[in-house]
Amino acid sequence: MKISWLSCIGFLFVFLLSSVICPAQDLKFTARVQIDVSGNENIKGLVGSYLNRELRSLGDVELVEKDPDFFIAVGVLEIKPTGGRTSGFSLSTVVLHRFDNRIISSYFKDGYKEAGMALTSYLYRFPNMWVDIAPRDSLQEICKGIIANFDTQDLEPIRKLYRK
Repeated sequence: MKISWLSCIGFLFVFLLSSVICPAQDLKFTARVQIDVSGNENIKGLVGSYLNRELRSLGDVELVEKDPDFFIAVGVLEIKPTGGRTSGFSLSTVVLHRFDNRIISSYFKDGYKEAGMALTSYLYRFPNMWVDIAPRDSLQEICKGIIANFDTQDLEPIRKLYRK
């Protein structure tokens, strides 16, 4: 009888000691995002800078050049009336969410798994698309709105799932 009580106390001691020495780490949500801006050379650098700045301010977004979880494509078109002076901009935004093919890997038969994973490794969902029209002096505000929309429409639902 002494051995079983002693074993239980020893196990409890080791368990409590390990939880103090090695506390469980909180896993942090991070989204890998790639931005691509197309349009006039004069304006696309400015739009890219605004978008990158807003994404960095979210705190849980990593800007990447390849293998993103999300791909945001923004096409910028200058609006020039007959006079030729730019009066505003049209920004077309498309958000693509990378399909995580690991969830289907078990469905491939042996011998076909590698090919199946390769064929599905570059699939994207197309969850969001919109167009903004901006006066010339509000381009930065429109870029803030693009990232705010991306944050609430695309990232927040995933954050909620991640917290569960």
